[in-house]
Amino acid sequence: MINKRFIPVILLTFVNTIGFSILIPVLPFVTEKYGEGPLVYGALLSAYSLFQFLAAPLIGSLSDKFGRRPTLILSQAGTFLSWIIFGAAYFVPNIAIGPVALPIIVIMFSRIVDGITGGNVSVTNAYVADITAPSERTKYYGILGAALGFGFIFGPAIGGFTASFAIGYLGTTIAAAIISLITLVITITNLTESLKHEDLSHNLKIKFWQEINVFQKIKKFSTNTHIKELFIKRLFFALAMGAFSSTFAFYAKDSLNLDAKQLGFLMLFIGIFAIFNQAYLVNLIAKKLSNKTTFNIGQVVLAISISLLFFHPTIGWFVAIMYLTNLGISLSIPTFKAMLTSSVDHKQQGQIAGVDESIMAGSNGFIPVIAGAVYAAISANAFLIFAVLPFIPFALKPLFARRSRR
Repeated sequence: MINKRFIPVILLTFVNTIGFSILIPVLPFVTEKYGEGPLVYGALLSAYSLFQFLAAPLIGSLSDKFGRRPTLILSQAGTFLSWIIFGAAYFVPNIAIGPVALPIIVIMFSRIVDGITGGNVSVTNAYVADITAPSERTKYYGILGAALGFGFIFGPAIGGFTASFAIGYLGTTIAAAIISLITLVITITNLTESLKHEDLSHNLKIKFWQEINVFQKIKKFSTNTHIKELFIKRLFFALAMGAFSSTFAFYAKDSLNLDAKQLGFLMLFIGIFAIFNQAYLVNLIAKKLSNKTTFNIGQVVLAISISLLFFHPTIGWFVAIMYLTNLGISLSIPTFKAMLTSSVDHKQQGQIAGVDESIMAGSNGFIPVIAGAVYAAISANAFLIFAVLPFIPFALKPLFARRSRR
């Protein structure tokens, strides 16, 4: 039986994921329209993640102090505004400002706005931790992942479809703005506060410069050896996932000759994988093997699947590899979140979720630029490098074990 309070969170995640994933098959063609390539594409992805990296701990702390609901409303309003700005870039004259076109600068600004207010994932994760027992969290994070999978089915398909019209990416931004507005309405009308008044951290002093000092926050929680190990695993997992996510669209475009519409529908098919994996398979495996073992298996599967792209697969093999990649990610994310949120008390859920999201965003803040440059230089060979990343924490573990014994 699903907790009724969880249903609006499922809807929120589903609709919000559509609004995010709608851009995936379109953005490479937007940069191409203005004469830019993988490097600028990576920079646009990085802009969002870099500012999310700075803002996520602040958003998480705000949710601990003032509640999850008002913080989510603020976040969704920022996302809606960012799509309005993105759409405005379509009408900006295509003139060069330094090395890039003016519309690209406007699009960059829109991604920054969305990044600053983009802490909704961390707050949603804290919300789930608020309303579930630790023993149920893998199950509920898995369901949340399935809702995300549904979003990834429809988002890229909508993005590819809307971009195929004469107005190009303007149609995509209009659709995304409407979806974002729907998300905001759902948040306002259906989401109840998950924290009781007495559970709010009223005495939490929020100082802006301290809150955006992510490294200080990480240091605070890393006094716990278990959390420190989880953070290291999260970092390299985020690097591998970010490198793959920021280059596979170019790989599909270059190696398989897919256009935006075809790429969108391919991602629709791939999204079906996530629903099965996260709604059913993850919880089944985690119950039998434990969260830690399931997470480690996910990392190995992810590394192997990324490396297989080196062999320039046909479209059929590409879909099979994408399933394996999705399986690795699906096994890793819910189990990691369950382990992390079970490591702190309920009054710190927003803070720990904010730091977690910040680590993910921080890696995504620079890895798309680096991954884009590596892919531009060595093409599919880059995936062999990306595949090494999930194994690094396992290689480092003996070193940290020796230090802890001293």
